[in-house]
Amino acid sequence: MILDINVYGIIYTIVFLVVFVLCYITLLYTNLEKLFKQGSVWAIRVAQVLISIALAYLVTQGIMGLVSNTQF
Repeated sequence: MILDINVYGIIYTIVFLVVFVLCYITLLYTNLEKLFKQGSVWAIRVAQVLISIALAYLVTQGIMGLVSNTQF
């Protein structure tokens, strides 16, 4: 069908983006500067984004796993 909409995919994407933003904001307020050399701002930002993506993926998989296995 032309208007075949994957609702699960839309919900997964929305949940992933919300969790990613929350993880990224949380990591911005952590003190990761102690783990890197002085002046390596780009490395800190890359680490924050990669950690945020990984955490967002794991949390979203957990949430969607619970939602798909729960019967209402």
